[in-house]
Amino acid sequence: MNSYIDYLFLLSPPQTIKELIGKYKMASVKHIGSYKSMGSPAHISIMHAERQKPFYASTTIAKVEARLNSMPPVLLHIDGFKYFTHVHDQYTIYAHIRITPAVDAWFALIKKHLEIKKGLIPHITVVRNIPASDFNTLWPHFRHKRVVEPFWIDELKIVTRETFGGMAGWQPFKTVQFKGANLLLPKDDLTSRTQVKLF
Repeated sequence: MNSYIDYLFLLSPPQTIKELIGKYKMASVKHIGSYKSMGSPAHISIMHAERQKPFYASTTIAKVEARLNSMPPVLLHIDGFKYFTHVHDQYTIYAHIRITPAVDAWFALIKKHLEIKKGLIPHITVVRNIPASDFNTLWPHFRHKRVVEPFWIDELKIVTRETFGGMAGWQPFKTVQFKGANLLLPKDDLTSRTQVKLF
């Protein structure tokens, strides 16, 4: 019998953004010690499909790949930090993604293509599920940071792991390119990129 597989659909920012978030992760370790997500590379989670049968890849993923290919790359901006509150007095601090009408429409489209029904708040986790005491120590260092960093996303990554594989880590499975034309903001137009940063 084949094992069940978990699939994680994510957007992976460029190396400069990964390094920036990595610095905030390591700075957090200095204040609260090690925590669960400190080694996780920066990413924006889109969908987590848990406990799927082996044919999921050849049916569902294959079906949506062409739709995703038709989407244009998207320009995103980190714009400061915010936090989520969880049950049992747990907190997650994240890099906030600025939401504009264009960005909102782009994420609405990817949700439609992946048939995601629940809400999606694009963000890059820095510190995940920490107790209130650690949050109270860290948040004063994040709350007034005026970090604004633009970056392009031109592909969706899919990683997998065995559902019941114990501590098995995520493994690369497929990368889907966003190849559609971006009529509003050409990807290689550096002048446009600079202008967008001003707003």
